[in-house]
Amino acid sequence: MIRRSFIVFLVLVAGYVLFVRFVKVGRDTSQHQASGNRIKAEQFVFGPDQPDATVIVGSSLAFRIVLDSLPPGTSNLGFGGLSIYDGLELIRRSGKHPARVLIETNMLFKEPDRAFLDALFEPGLYELRREVPILREENQPTGVLVGWLKERMRSAPETSTNAADSMEMSQNLFDTNMASFAQVPADSVQQRFIDRLTENVAALEEKGIKVIFMEVPVSPEITKSPLAIRSRELIEERFPDHPFLRTDPQLTWRTADGLHLQPANAERYSGWLAAALRGQ
Repeated sequence: MIRRSFIVFLVLVAGYVLFVRFVKVGRDTSQHQASGNRIKAEQFVFGPDQPDATVIVGSSLAFRIVLDSLPPGTSNLGFGGLSIYDGLELIRRSGKHPARVLIETNMLFKEPDRAFLDALFEPGLYELRREVPILREENQPTGVLVGWLKERMRSAPETSTNAADSMEMSQNLFDTNMASFAQVPADSVQQRFIDRLTENVAALEEKGIKVIFMEVPVSPEITKSPLAIRSRELIEERFPDHPFLRTDPQLTWRTADGLHLQPANAERYSGWLAAALRGQ
């Protein structure tokens, strides 16, 4: 009985190995935010090193950028709930040499999550995932099933929702974000973060990688907030010779909470960003 079960197990594993090897899943297999971050990181680290590639580094604001209109081979290391320093450290530890790196400037003062990358590069497991793709996050059987279910749900007719409740929740998040952006960190904290960013930029440029800064559009109120203004000033003061891509202040962008672009506007911004990059 045990022998038969073991043989069945081996057959199932072999079948799944062949499935992952020859069938492109082609759907979102993330099961939650942390899972999505891990998938992005693994796809970048285990993917090819393309010398003409573009890499976006950011927070959950950049997470929503659509890559379809951007140059082929562009990677989006905008991680939900994480910081730009996680993406920059990922590039360093991966050993990749893209042509240019775009750094989001909206969230300069968020600490990196060292546990995130330590788990990805854990000795032994890292090498195993590199050689055995079925062990990677995107190929987990439960994730593939979840991806299929999400795909089915998207194709189903939309059901009505309570618009008032949805608007109230959005307003609550907007108020929270406004309160957060009304506060500017102490000068010593600002100095520590901008020094860290300067070190990361210098490390990239030593490898011949071009660095471009970008400000993801948010609501007008947050754009004019003390924290957003100070972040902008720090970038312009410390990196006066670097390109800094910002949309026309007269343009209107719809967000879900003052910070995160709604899907249609995220796609619109992606097109704007692609056009702006053609001039760089």
